[in-house]
Amino acid sequence: MLNLLRIPSGEDLIIGRMYMTEGEGPHATVVLLHGFPGVMMNLDTASELQRQGWNVLVINYRGAWGSQGSFSFPHSLEDVRAALQYIKQKDIAKENRIDVERIALVGHSFGGFLALKAASLEPSIKAVASLSGANFGLFVQMLEQDPSFEAQIREVLQQGIFFLNGASVESIMEEVRFHQHDWNTFLLSPLLKERKLLLTAAVFDEELPKLYFHDPLVNILEKDGAKHLQCEVFETDHNYTDKRKEIALTLHKWLNEVLS
Repeated sequence: MLNLLRIPSGEDLIIGRMYMTEGEGPHATVVLLHGFPGVMMNLDTASELQRQGWNVLVINYRGAWGSQGSFSFPHSLEDVRAALQYIKQKDIAKENRIDVERIALVGHSFGGFLALKAASLEPSIKAVASLSGANFGLFVQMLEQDPSFEAQIREVLQQGIFFLNGASVESIMEEVRFHQHDWNTFLLSPLLKERKLLLTAAVFDEELPKLYFHDPLVNILEKDGAKHLQCEVFETDHNYTDKRKEIALTLHKWLNEVLS
């Protein structure tokens, strides 16, 4: 079953697709967060996880793909937290057969950053997965070290904002610079080291190279004594194009371990 939800966030409503698995439940539920701008929605992963017995909520951030309001990185983070609050409401949880004690955040790329950051702010989230997650504090450091890198970033942003309402390259660059400390996922380790974590990376990722974005985060978490850290590396590209089934299976196995 697929339910369309209208989730309040700020003064707007964002779109949610709830993939409800079979059975009376309540069921463990995954909040699945797409990247920037959301060309890869991971709806195939949502469908596969639904088939495997999980509820999956896919949201579109404000200003993205039909959701009301203006897109921004801070809005997107607020949207994730608003979605969590929404599905924990007693009537919504009952209607969608959600076990509010078993909710995991899973995100890809920009969504991976959102999953880690939102989990750091939401102690009730015990399980979080970041698939080739972004790190905007690291982006700023790279810009400072190599000014030519900024042209590449701006080109990616320019391509993406076509699909987004209310955003501009300048506004996003300003947000990233302003929040470079808060949005550095390497600094979230003290808040996440007790959580059940899954971090994945792609060997041929040219957008968020494993060497810079994945490996240091793993090392920091291990050094800080992360107790429930699982890491998986796939020989594929940033979108896991030829490993879609493997990603879904990896998530299913991990969810079985951390939410059962």
